[in-house]
Amino acid sequence: MVRFSPLTLKIMLNLFLVYVSWGSTYIGFKYTLEVLGPFLACGARMVLAGALLCAAIACAGRWQRPDRADCLHALWLGLFMVLMASGFLAKGQESVTSGVAAVVTGSTPISMLVAAWLFGGEQRPSAMQWLGLAGGLCGLILLGKSHGVSVGPDQSSAGGILWVFGATLGWVAGSLLTRRFPLSTRLGPLQSCGLLLCAGGLECLLTGFVGGEAAMTRWENLRPEVLLAFLWMSLGGSIIAYSCYFWLLAHASIATAVSYEYVVPVIGIFLGWWLGNEQVSGRMILACCLTVGSVFFVLWHKHNK
Repeated sequence: MVRFSPLTLKIMLNLFLVYVSWGSTYIGFKYTLEVLGPFLACGARMVLAGALLCAAIACAGRWQRPDRADCLHALWLGLFMVLMASGFLAKGQESVTSGVAAVVTGSTPISMLVAAWLFGGEQRPSAMQWLGLAGGLCGLILLGKSHGVSVGPDQSSAGGILWVFGATLGWVAGSLLTRRFPLSTRLGPLQSCGLLLCAGGLECLLTGFVGGEAAMTRWENLRPEVLLAFLWMSLGGSIIAYSCYFWLLAHASIATAVSYEYVVPVIGIFLGWWLGNEQVSGRMILACCLTVGSVFFVLWHKHNK
């Protein structure tokens, strides 16, 4: 009988929460972008999530007054991990399909491992990890093909692909900077996460207003499904996912933390079929199996070590 240590169980739980929370953002964006522009939708959800998280900490009596260094840290990290990682992705999904976005963001684990090896002081990825990364990328490509996705001009705009790729660069940079230059602070991890969400959300809102998104708001499309999607993205896609991800960065390897990139598109496809009445083909099921199976190879080396 296999016995897992308490730390391993915590890692598995946090991974599960990240998988489900961020896996639901695809269909969440599908609904919220019917009403709000991408940066306004991202900013509103992040500010709401950050405010709720900070309020909960204050009610629990654990609030610590942030100093200038804490605020500056939240502002510059919010540029990478909120404005770029989430805002750019939402902007890109205006002109590319979710399958194309999944294929592009699927390069994040490869970029993360290589960057961590070259700049983050991590060990060189093992052959088994490279095999898992390659398998996961193949699964994402097959997943995109099952949607009839083409990266040509007929189905996707070059600008949209660049926005999505910029989101992956922001996430890689923010994750590595968090590990390489950790902030010495009195604040707890949840309060730091709440400040990050508020700071990044305000940056997204400012970007949206400067970009004229307020004038393009379509309130006539507001309905219960849109409101429910927005609330869940604020709770699950922001509070739960970000808190669990930062915990993983502090207690697990880079390969483990970024393994969500392979599972999230699969969950997005399932929710699209279940809630969005999207078609699921045999090729899509095969792609899902290949994508999820690749996570085993990415995590296998770390588990045995």
